[in-house]
Amino acid sequence: MKQSRGTEGGINRRHFLGASAAALAGAALGRPRRAWAAGYPSERPVQFIVPFPAGGGTDLVARPLAQGIGEALKQSVVVINKGGAAGIIGTQQAARAVPDGYTIALGSTGTHTVNQSLYENIAYDPIKDFEPVSMVCYYNNVLVVHPSFPARTLQELVAIIKANPGKYFYGITQNGSSAHLAMELLKATAGLDLPGVPYKGAAAAVNDFLGGQFPILMDVVINQQQFIQGGKSRPLAVTSAQRAQALPDVPTVAESGFPGYQAIGWNGVFAPAGTPADIVKTLNAAVQSALKQPALAQLTQNGLELHGGTPAELGRFVASESEKWRALIKNANIKAS
Repeated sequence: MKQSRGTEGGINRRHFLGASAAALAGAALGRPRRAWAAGYPSERPVQFIVPFPAGGGTDLVARPLAQGIGEALKQSVVVINKGGAAGIIGTQQAARAVPDGYTIALGSTGTHTVNQSLYENIAYDPIKDFEPVSMVCYYNNVLVVHPSFPARTLQELVAIIKANPGKYFYGITQNGSSAHLAMELLKATAGLDLPGVPYKGAAAAVNDFLGGQFPILMDVVINQQQFIQGGKSRPLAVTSAQRAQALPDVPTVAESGFPGYQAIGWNGVFAPAGTPADIVKTLNAAVQSALKQPALAQLTQNGLELHGGTPAELGRFVASESEKWRALIKNANIKAS
């Protein structure tokens, strides 16, 4: 049989050359990765991508964390705020970075466990495209009612709503937010007919709540502390597995008759997939050291709970949370704002 042009022994020359180039590139890539681990960190700064705008709430964690990581590594760690599209833009940039330990990212509930279920065509996979480094913190949501509302416990609230299905509603601070998901999970767990009204941000929702426009709100603890202390809102339960350090007298939802319930927001550190294990180990140790610094420890007064851990623990947490929220978002028909 006559061979087609450009083939030798039935093998296309172009394919052969392409495969050879790929093999050489792969071999070359293997050497630098070993060198990356051996020489890490060098004199080169580490870029810490924060996928949210500068000056936002995330910076309260990111900047002292970067400082602490830098001190542990004895190397400069530069925070790069890359906001936009609910954290998708910055997280996508981090996923595409060279996996040499000089680019890390701050992940969150949205970027790593929720967005893939809320948005279509996200160009990164939160599990396959990242190496988990360490959990950093979680932040609690608190279920509050207006002082004029008769319920003083979660069980009383559940009884009132079940006796009046569809009569009351709650304010949604932001579609797909941790607080929104926490309330929808509570509704599903307790079997409540409690419609939600979406707002364009927590400030507008809280303002209407305080003004008595609606009686029930799920919000992050840091937003509600001043109103709870001032008697303008009444806390019924927090959504973490343990009581919040900032609100030690407020029971958890689990304590209040719904064992196993947990719905928290969180932040963790991630590196691009393929980052050598030795570098991930070094970064993990740096995060654990940073979490002991006073600048981060004082954030617990604002409702944050510091929580380190191993890369494997963070990986399991992300996988579990992703599945939980995927099912809830589908069943509750939750849409992005």
